[in-house]
Amino acid sequence: MSRLFTSLIFICLLTYACSNAQKKPASTQPVRIVSLKNEQLKDKTGNVKPPKPVWGYRFVITGDFDGDDKKDTLTEHFISGIDHKETNKFYDNVDYDGMVDSVIRKKPISVLMCNNKNISKLQFASKDNFGLTFLKNEGDLNGDGTDEISFVIDNADWSSLNSYTIMTFKGHKWQQLYSFPIWEWQLPPLPTTVSQYGLFGLDKKVNIKNDTLNRRIEHELKAFSGLVQKVANNKIRIKFRDDIDFTRGTKLVTLKHLNKRR
Repeated sequence: MSRLFTSLIFICLLTYACSNAQKKPASTQPVRIVSLKNEQLKDKTGNVKPPKPVWGYRFVITGDFDGDDKKDTLTEHFISGIDHKETNKFYDNVDYDGMVDSVIRKKPISVLMCNNKNISKLQFASKDNFGLTFLKNEGDLNGDGTDEISFVIDNADWSSLNSYTIMTFKGHKWQQLYSFPIWEWQLPPLPTTVSQYGLFGLDKKVNIKNDTLNRRIEHELKAFSGLVQKVANNKIRIKFRDDIDFTRGTKLVTLKHLNKRR
């Protein structure tokens, strides 16, 4: 009887965890995508079709990142580590495993470059990734006269766990102010290629060919307020991943103190 009771509790907890892992906040609920079947890897004659490149979305944001009272532009670039040229992020007729294998072979370099030569490029962690899944100008969070940015890397893995990182440009280099854990589904979807999540993490990426839908997704992405809210200089409220009860939590945090910019 005791073993039966213990088993029932375990099943209930597992069901609760799985159901909560799929929940998305109402304010960031992505556009509903009609369920699509996996692309066929063979054509009508039975021949295997070559992978069709899908360029993927590139983020572009503006702000005063060095405090010179002039507008700067940061642009995302996704570069092959093989030929060092800008390359596509995804493919149209391969499954998700094939996409991951393809990006690993490319040895991609994901980087932000600025039109202001005084601002150095920001290269993200050297790991298998599809570029960025989120990038935002957070405004001046620490009161030093420069705008901070936040980003989330689109990891080439099967997990919905990720990190939300806040950076500032200070002392002629990019420095991290804070980083916190998130669920990827806390973020809005990207135009062109949408991530779909199952019970235990990322299930697949679906390429969207409808331009009207992609414009709508991009509009909602740019209107998204992010997971950070400034409360005071160096004080922010974050929406983080709570691993205890598999939900979203909120809390106040203090940003890392850095020496003055000049």
